[in-house]
Amino acid sequence: MTIELKHMKKLLLFTAALGLFSGAFAKKVKFQVDMTGKTVNANGVSVAGDFQKAAGSPNDWTPGATVLTKVGTTDIYSIIVDIPAGRYYEFKFINGNTWGDAESVPALSQKGHTNNGQTNDNRWFFIDSTANDTTSIPAFLFGGNAPAGQYAVRFAVDLSKEASVSNNGVHLAGSLQGWNPASTSMSNLYTSNKLYEVIVCLAAGSYEYKYVNGNDWNSPSVPESVPSGCAVNGNRGVTVATADQALPKVCFGSCTACPAAPLPKYNITFRVDMTNSNCDGGYDSVTVAGGKLPGAWGSGTTLNQVGTSKEYSKTIQMDSGEVEFKFRYHKGGNTNWEGIANRVMSFKSDSTIALHCFSTTSACVPKPAPSSITFKVDMSNEVPDAQGRIYVMGTFQSPNWQAGALRLKPVAGEPGKFSITVNNVCPGSFNYKFLNGDSSLAASEETYPDSNSRACLEPNGLGGFNRKYTRTDTNAVVLGYVFNKCAIIAPVGLNKITGAFNQVVLYPNPTKEFAILNLNSVKGEVNVLVADITGRVVKNITTKATEIKLLKEELGHGLFFVRLTGNNGETRVMKLIVQ
Repeated sequence: MTIELKHMKKLLLFTAALGLFSGAFAKKVKFQVDMTGKTVNANGVSVAGDFQKAAGSPNDWTPGATVLTKVGTTDIYSIIVDIPAGRYYEFKFINGNTWGDAESVPALSQKGHTNNGQTNDNRWFFIDSTANDTTSIPAFLFGGNAPAGQYAVRFAVDLSKEASVSNNGVHLAGSLQGWNPASTSMSNLYTSNKLYEVIVCLAAGSYEYKYVNGNDWNSPSVPESVPSGCAVNGNRGVTVATADQALPKVCFGSCTACPAAPLPKYNITFRVDMTNSNCDGGYDSVTVAGGKLPGAWGSGTTLNQVGTSKEYSKTIQMDSGEVEFKFRYHKGGNTNWEGIANRVMSFKSDSTIALHCFSTTSACVPKPAPSSITFKVDMSNEVPDAQGRIYVMGTFQSPNWQAGALRLKPVAGEPGKFSITVNNVCPGSFNYKFLNGDSSLAASEETYPDSNSRACLEPNGLGGFNRKYTRTDTNAVVLGYVFNKCAIIAPVGLNKITGAFNQVVLYPNPTKEFAILNLNSVKGEVNVLVADITGRVVKNITTKATEIKLLKEELGHGLFFVRLTGNNGETRVMKLIVQ
C-alpha cells in the first residue's frame, strides 16, 4: 500500500507539472482569412490543421471543427485559439465543413516547394513566442498567397555548410521588419536538410535584409556576411513590385546555393597598422570582427602585436569565398570600431590582406602631434532639439561614437550655429558626425538624405555615412558644415570681397588638368590655402607671385575651396572643380 501511494503521488505531481508546462508554452494565435470575391458556404468558414487537437478539438485535420467568425462588415473571418509554441504547424482554410470545400493553396505558399524538394500542399507557420500577446497570421485571400494589397515573398537559406545551427534558431532581419534579429523566425520544415524558410507579406517597395544564425547581432549568434557580388549596401536586397515571388535558396553567406562538396579551407592572415591610432597610452587589445570569423561581429578575434611595431596580425583558417570584417581597438572597457565601410576580401588560396592604417583604406602616413579641432554645425535649416542638444561624435576620442558624444554650444552672434573645440585630438584620421537630439538615439544622427550632397562622406558599413578628416599638421582647424549636408560654413567675414581680391580670376573651372589663379590685381603677399570638401588642406602657400598653377596631380579630383587672405585681412573663397 505504501509503495502504491508513493507511485500515485509521483503520478499526480507529474500530471500537475505537465499541465503547468503546457500552459506556460501555450500561445494565442489568430487565424484569419479574407473571403473577398467568394460565396461563403452556408456551413461557414473553418480552418483545419495539425494544431486542432492541441487547441481542444477531438482530432487534428477536422474540417468544420474550428469555425471562424465574420469580422464586422468586412469579408474577413477569424478565430483565436491557444496553441503550444516552439514549433511550426500546417493548416488550410475551408469554405464549408468538408474537405471538398478546402482551398487550393498556391505553390509558393505550400510547405513542399522546389527550394526544399518536397511535396506538401498545406500552408504553414511557426510559433516562436510565448509572450502574453496574440500572434496574428496574415489575413490571406482565400486560395491566395497574401492579404489584399500585399505580396508574398518566400525566403530560403541553406545552413548545410555551417558547423552548427544556433539553439536560438535561424532568423531573417532587415528593413522589412525593423532589423530585429529575433522577431522573424525561419522554419526547418524537413529535418533531412538544414534549409530554413519563411514567407513574409510586404507592400511594394525595395528592401534590404540578411540571415542570422541565432537571434541577435552578437556572438554566439552569427549574422551572415553578404558577398559583394550580390550585396546591396552590404546586405541582400529584394524589390517587391507587382507579383508574389519565391527567392532562390542560397547558402548562408553566399550568393548561390551550397555546393555538394565540402568547401576548401585556407589560412587567411588579417593585419592592421595602428600607428595613427596609438593615442592616450595605446590600447588594451586589438581585434578583428565580422562574417565567419571566430567570435563573428560580437567578441571577434584578438590580434597579436608583431614584435615592437604597431602592426597587429592573426592567421585564421577559413572556408574559401569572401569575408566581410572590421578592426577594433579596446581600451578601458570601451570598444572603438573603425568608422569606415566594412572591409571585404575574396580568396581562393592562402592569403594575406594588404596592410592598411586603422580606419583607412591606405597605408599610414606620419601622424602629426595632437592638435585642436573645432567642430561647428549650422542648424538653420533644421528644427533644433527643444532642449538644445546638439552633439558631435566620432573616432577622434575614446570612448568613441555615442559613448563619447560631446555637446555643442550656441555660437554668439551666429544664430543657428553650434560649436565645440576639442583640444589634443590625436588620431591622424578620424570619422565623425553631428546629432540633433538625444545622443543615445540613432534617430538623432545625420542621415544626409540628399544623395547629391554626400561627396564629403564615406559609407560606414551599416547602410549610412560618416564624415571624415585627416590631420596633416598641428594647426588648429575648424570643421564647419551645414547639418546633413556637405556645404561648408564660411567663417564670419570670409566672403567679404573688396578691392583687389574682387579682380582675382580662377580658370579654367571646372578643369581636367590644371587651373590658373591670376593674382595680378593683388599687391604684396597673399596666403593661398586650398582645401578639399573634408577640410583637408592640400596646398598652403604665401606668395607675391602674380600667377599660381594648381595641378590636378597635387590636388586630386573633386570639389576644392581656394581661400585667399591678404596682409590687410581681406579674404575671398573661391570654388574649384577638378574633374
